[in-house]
Amino acid sequence: MEIRQLMYFIAVAEELHFGRAAKKLGMTQPPLSQQIKNLEESLDVKLFHRTKRKVTLTEAGQYFYREAAKLHGNLNTAIQNAKLIDRGMLGTLKIGFGPDYGTLTKILKIYEQEYPNVQIQLEQMPTSEQLIALDKKEIQIGLLPGPIERQNIESKIVAEHRYKVVLPVDHPLANEEGGIDLIDLKEENFIMTPREIGSAYYDSIINICNKAGFNPHIRKKTHELQTVIPLVAANMGIAIVPEMLAYFRREEVVFLPINNCDDTLKNCIAWNVEAKSPLIDLFLEIAEGI
Repeated sequence: MEIRQLMYFIAVAEELHFGRAAKKLGMTQPPLSQQIKNLEESLDVKLFHRTKRKVTLTEAGQYFYREAAKLHGNLNTAIQNAKLIDRGMLGTLKIGFGPDYGTLTKILKIYEQEYPNVQIQLEQMPTSEQLIALDKKEIQIGLLPGPIERQNIESKIVAEHRYKVVLPVDHPLANEEGGIDLIDLKEENFIMTPREIGSAYYDSIINICNKAGFNPHIRKKTHELQTVIPLVAANMGIAIVPEMLAYFRREEVVFLPINNCDDTLKNCIAWNVEAKSPLIDLFLEIAEGI
């Protein structure tokens, strides 16, 4: 039995007239009649009662029509879904992300509007965990500081964030809204994430302080960058963070610009080159356009 024979059978069953069914199918009546005959022989079932005046379905034919119609509907759905998946417009996209909520929100707002049939699964994780998840293909997209220098992972910069100093609101320099000279903070205790969690941020802060003429005294380390803010609020130290963390701003701290500092944290979209797919391609197109 062939799929096209099912299509022929459904047409005849719906029209109950070989001539009209043949016209509907864009063929002549004799080959249609032969195909129905072949179908009945392959099934060893009589599907139609035929007389010179009319064509009717047998009881077996009625049952077979109901099931064939379901199969036809499922087949059409499967075909359409396969096409959507091939174009990256249907499926599941697993995304790992860090504290750059602003960039993620901008991308997802557009992506959800354009590709509503794609299921988005989000998991917040540090840079190190995102890289492991990308290696293992547990996520398809990572949103993390970069660029990433790994053979199996490619990345594109989608946002750059200037650095700011975060101070407790009662700090002596908290009113320096015009900007902070970093050298004035050389005796301070700094709060940072450890390098093994994410080298891009850690190395950048060390470099900024070195250029200002000192090595920062790191008192506290936290595994999530956004938790730096409440630690500063608790007077456990100060921090240099990318301005995107102003998303987590609270009354007990102030964010101040840094004088003579053009360094930025580059946030990237990253993916495993071995797992590239239309889903990822469409996500990248939107990310590049924001």
